[in-house]
Amino acid sequence: MAVSGSSASAATKKPTPTTTPTVKATSKTTAKVTAKPSASATTKSSAKPATPSTSSSSSTSTAKPTVKPKPKPKPRKKIKVSPSPKPKWPPVGFEYESGIYAKIPTSKELVGVISAKENLASQVAACSKFICGAVQVAAEPGCVWWEVNSKVYGQNKELIGSLRTITGQSLAREIKTILLISPEPLESLEYVSSIEVVCHQEAKPEGTQSVTFTKVGS
Repeated sequence: MAVSGSSASAATKKPTPTTTPTVKATSKTTAKVTAKPSASATTKSSAKPATPSTSSSSSTSTAKPTVKPKPKPKPRKKIKVSPSPKPKWPPVGFEYESGIYAKIPTSKELVGVISAKENLASQVAACSKFICGAVQVAAEPGCVWWEVNSKVYGQNKELIGSLRTITGQSLAREIKTILLISPEPLESLEYVSSIEVVCHQEAKPEGTQSVTFTKVGS
């Protein structure tokens, strides 16, 4: 697999493994519940029984019932969130040239990426009908847009045509998976190979086609 960079990205020096980004996530959950029970009830009764006019008596009683305070609710436990794993850089198993990293993913790696990204899952459905390939790319400063040039071969290794795939930006040190979907129908053991990637730092020209296929002899 050939890897090439545009003039704007060729000046990027190869990063060293000691340059490692740090991801720090902090979550602090505090629950404070204050319960202050307060209850007071007073019952006062006064009764004057009928007595002869020659004598009088009075009776007064006061009672304060005891109310037990409600138990304080237990405070919630603090939730600790583990920090996200540090991304590996430079990415392992990638080919490197002029600040650009590229790799052909294995079937297992591709399945893992597709399951995590819905947009790729919708695209991969086309690969059951058309000849497809895939490449993973990354760049130290990121790219404004990516260009991937590849070749489409038949089951007998004969060249069917050239495929040019254009895709959007990637952030600094972001690993981007690009599916290479040709318009040629999949019949047997056709495949995509001879992949070359270009990281562009300038704006994409207007009218650039996302997929351009040039068939042999056309």
